[in-house]
Amino acid sequence: MADENEPEVEEGAEGEEAVEKKAGSGKMKILILVVVAMLGEAGLFLFLGVGSSGASDAAATETIPVEEEPKPEDDEEELVEVEVHSFSVTNTTAAADTVIHISFKVHALLASDQEGEFKDKVTSSHKVRVRESVETIFRSATMEDLTDSSLSTLKRLVREEINRVLRQSYVVSIVFNDYKTIQQ
Repeated sequence: MADENEPEVEEGAEGEEAVEKKAGSGKMKILILVVVAMLGEAGLFLFLGVGSSGASDAAATETIPVEEEPKPEDDEEELVEVEVHSFSVTNTTAAADTVIHISFKVHALLASDQEGEFKDKVTSSHKVRVRESVETIFRSATMEDLTDSSLSTLKRLVREEINRVLRQSYVVSIVFNDYKTIQQ
């Protein structure tokens, strides 16, 4: 019987080494999977989020940063608020058998030296596209996004979409004013 236990101990020691190798291999596989997933998400964002609307516009499209950090407090003195537009939107997808009416005003915070150019684009040359983009965001928003106390997801999406439509990173932050929702 002692002879039978000795091979088991040796196999156990070899088994521990094999388990450690498998655990190390498993960790490596997980790490590789996470990296591949991150690269895939980044590629998808670039494909969907920043892609140009036409092949002829590809050369004219300016690069928009993936995530623009708000400027430090020292630079906030140089930011100005510009009203983009007032909106009244109906969302029928956020909750089952419920229609949600949303009304709000969108104000953009941007550098003071860009105010004139931004106002011109938002009120004349890109007015309809900006309005359509913002309305689309709110029509497809989830109930969680609409009831979030800071509306952070909607603010981020509106900021990114306005910058994408205008093909320049004007907007640093978005502020919603007179935000009201009514469920029917």
